[in-house]
Amino acid sequence: MSRLIRPPSSVLLLVGREDFTPPTSFGGAPCAATPDCLAVAVRDVEDGPTLAELTDDPGAAGLQDLMTLGDVRLESEGLLVLRDVYSREYGTVGVEAGTVRVRVLADDDSEPGHVVFLVGGPPQG
Repeated sequence: MSRLIRPPSSVLLLVGREDFTPPTSFGGAPCAATPDCLAVAVRDVEDGPTLAELTDDPGAAGLQDLMTLGDVRLESEGLLVLRDVYSREYGTVGVEAGTVRVRVLADDDSEPGHVVFLVGGPPQG
């Protein structure tokens, strides 16, 4: 899934459960996570749309040009959902229930205009 979006709060959430717990603060970082929710700060809507990608393909074109903002493990009930803070859904990817690795790649480390949620892959280490 790849699409241009304008999240009204300039935050995207990747959630693994319907009843998830969002992070309460970014602590100065571009992304933050709880066990079942990953939050990423993106470009302000007034500065233009954000290209958001949700993929499980580590060989997808252009990934090598992006920087890593985060590398986390999320608990999931079998589906990861990309949404904004108002629960508007932008994409989903099916995963095995349990924990799954998610890497956040982006074109900028403070307000990215292109963000990729790369799902799966070998455990972080």
